[in-house]
Amino acid sequence: MQTRRTFEFRDASRRRLKCALANVTRTTRMLRHPFLFMRRFLLLLTVAAATLLYADDHGLPDGLYAEFATPRGSFFVSLHYDRVPMTVASFVGRAEGTLAPREGKPFFTGLRWYRVVPNFVIQSGDPVRSAAAPGAKLTEEDDAAGHPFSFPDEVAPGLHHTSAGVLSMANGGPDTNSSEFFLTLRDTNRLNYLHSVFGRVVRGGEWLPQIPQDEAFTITIHRIGEAARNFRADEASFTARVTAAVKYTAAKTPGPTAHFDDPDLVLPQEPPRAQAFNFKLANFERFTGRKIYGRVFKEFRPLREGQKLGAYHRELAEQLGVVDDGVLVSYFADLDQWMIWIAEAQLPLFMGRSGTRDEFLANDGLMHRKHDFFDGAKARGAAFAAQAMAEGRTVSDAQRIKLIVDEVLDELIVRFEPSAQR
Repeated sequence: MQTRRTFEFRDASRRRLKCALANVTRTTRMLRHPFLFMRRFLLLLTVAAATLLYADDHGLPDGLYAEFATPRGSFFVSLHYDRVPMTVASFVGRAEGTLAPREGKPFFTGLRWYRVVPNFVIQSGDPVRSAAAPGAKLTEEDDAAGHPFSFPDEVAPGLHHTSAGVLSMANGGPDTNSSEFFLTLRDTNRLNYLHSVFGRVVRGGEWLPQIPQDEAFTITIHRIGEAARNFRADEASFTARVTAAVKYTAAKTPGPTAHFDDPDLVLPQEPPRAQAFNFKLANFERFTGRKIYGRVFKEFRPLREGQKLGAYHRELAEQLGVVDDGVLVSYFADLDQWMIWIAEAQLPLFMGRSGTRDEFLANDGLMHRKHDFFDGAKARGAAFAAQAMAEGRTVSDAQRIKLIVDEVLDELIVRFEPSAQR
């Protein structure tokens, strides 16, 4: 007597036989019609190639990318290898293992986010510090091991810290870049021309504010497209770029002839804010060729009896060599007054239109423009101070002035930065 299981077995065998005969029939038909066979074969090949391509590029356009893998998910950073090749070569070489490998592994192995400042930045890049206990004091030898192959600043006009997700180099002053980098958690334009921007998050940015202190992560480089695949990040090419880079030669401390000076120590001294402003303006001239000088005074001290503030400021511009080419902006705390001298060649950039000094002076146009400029900077500085206080931070009078100086200098940089390079 045949069981139900036997009937099911025979039915399944008949179905497999029927399917096999159908495949033979289709194959025979395609062989009789070579065009049909080739078209189907090419279609399958295209689908397979597209699948492999998508798996390789994560659906991203051609470019050089860094994938940061965190426990919550990955975020991808597009690296500006065409704008700042030296900085990108340092980062990519350390991530791929072609620059400063450690114990046979890429330098960027075993990293963690050892500096997390909410609503500001997350920072890493030093594997020695990453491996140390949180808060541990490192030796000079540890510091050297975590920062091999230092290199100069590389600032591309137009690459700014304008929003969350900007990848930039950490440093200890001009031309002291090495392994450490940071990602912004908000707009931080006050860092422009102090730190080298070399990438921007293009996917997964929602993970950034969720990253906690000391969390581990990994970096994988994705080269998509011929140009990215051909970009070199080995020691020889990196060294050649470092040799060819423009080095910092301006004054390293504020002073009478430096780009910035605070002779009366009006600004906060820890950290030394005047020094940072000096570096910023010196770097701006280094990478754009355009001069902006800044001064903060406790009080107005005329050079001679009866000298007016405007005449004094123009004479100061002459001493600094910007009366015919450049900008000088100054603040006098006792008068709570800002002054700005703009060479005639730069006036159209400040005004936002073409014209001569006489045309801009007509109907007090230049004066109104200056007033609007400083009123805007004061308002933005006050808003930043209010936000800081709302977060529980103390804002001193010196800090309030510093915040306005930030806004004044950053706005001048935006206005006088070469537009062709943005």
